[in-house]
Amino acid sequence: MPDDAYAGLEPPELWRHFAALNRIPRAPGNEAGAREYVRSVAERAGSEFVADARGNALVRVAARPGRERAVTVAVQAHLDMVCESAPGVDFDFDRDPIVTQRDGDTISARETTLGADNGIGVAAALALLSTPDLPCGPLELLFTIEEETGLHGALALDASLLRARSMINLDSEDDEALTVGCAGGADVALSFELEREPLAPGWSCAELSVSGLTGGHSGVQIHEHRANAIKLLVTAIDRLRAGGVELRLISLDGGSAHNAIPLDASAHLAIVDGAIARAHELTAALVAELDREWRADEPGISIELSDVQRPPHEAASAPASATLVSLLRELPHGVIAISDEFPGVVATSINLALASTDAARVDVLTSIRSVSAERLDAVASRVKALAAASGASAELTGGYPGWEPRRDSPIAAAAAAAYQRVYARRPKIEIVHGGLECGALVAKLPDLDVVSFGPLIREAHTPREHVYASTVASTWNVLVSLLDALSN
Repeated sequence: MPDDAYAGLEPPELWRHFAALNRIPRAPGNEAGAREYVRSVAERAGSEFVADARGNALVRVAARPGRERAVTVAVQAHLDMVCESAPGVDFDFDRDPIVTQRDGDTISARETTLGADNGIGVAAALALLSTPDLPCGPLELLFTIEEETGLHGALALDASLLRARSMINLDSEDDEALTVGCAGGADVALSFELEREPLAPGWSCAELSVSGLTGGHSGVQIHEHRANAIKLLVTAIDRLRAGGVELRLISLDGGSAHNAIPLDASAHLAIVDGAIARAHELTAALVAELDREWRADEPGISIELSDVQRPPHEAASAPASATLVSLLRELPHGVIAISDEFPGVVATSINLALASTDAARVDVLTSIRSVSAERLDAVASRVKALAAASGASAELTGGYPGWEPRRDSPIAAAAAAAYQRVYARRPKIEIVHGGLECGALVAKLPDLDVVSFGPLIREAHTPREHVYASTVASTWNVLVSLLDALSN
């Protein structure tokens, strides 16, 4: 086994492929190395490898002896991963290998995302390819790209490549459930022109930063009591202004991805001379207040005001500073509605995901999810109205369809039976709020019958991401049992 973290784990072939993926950069848009690894595994197995114009890959695997007349089944996973490192950690995701560690049943990475989402799914599909004695019929292994930035690979897939009409998606993260539907989503990108003006002498520069938050996947943890760093940063700026500190914005930046709850954010501020001491007092008081509010759920919360040893030459005007802060305060974040059909499941939500400043403007990205296209449009309209009232432009981007549950799905019924054979209990049947590529694929192939399942993964999209090794083995057993049954 190439990595000691996986020594003795089952199935060894799956962990061998996952260890190989750990050493390959695979940020969204940079999946070429992972795709070439898939190609090399396919060639060694004597299987056909094809890729479409976007870079999605498909491997056609011949049936095992005696299963040649079975129907073809597709198995699908995405090659890319979210690239997040812990604050202060210098890690180059375009070059550095993921360093893994094991604590009992838990596999994680050292101060970065692990890439179990969806590397475990990719490794399982590759293990199907490289394990010669598995009882299964013909397979089509579909590996998509750029899932984490908006399902771009699946949305652009040349669907004529796919002959199967039954599919197993391996991108779920709850080993107790089978997923049969998911929310659709879209982003609203806002652009605020930041009117700047020269500053006369008498101003100092300071950095206000929020860090140490838990973060999380906006499709999985949006309903949990987790702080949004951009929202907390705006709260801190408001507190300074309300306390009599005259300030102007120089820049404001936060967040890392459209589907990650921001875990850090910072603003460079011009503060009038003589108010710095007051600003430090107000910041300290706010830290104490927020510590009481968030102590249980955000134990690492940190808000700091640091003096910057250079005088500011220009900053946003007072009206522009106030308008931008007001816009960020008013933009919604969190759960909008709970599902009537699936109790406890989020039906509609929004993530205030990103803010970034350049010389002329501040760009803001909000990410909306909903099982209802009508509700999604309503939330997008609300965001656009807030943008217009602030003089900002807003554009709906990155839309992807939801996946509506299919009544009497043969593949879901067969998966439930396989699950019961392995676990001796019935699985939960659920829809998820996180976007899955199943919606994009079913939109292209309406007769495609899909089920999704996977091992237990926690804290995906954060440096605390971890997977439980025992559930990887169990999920593999469900997959093998399901393919055996489908080919008999």
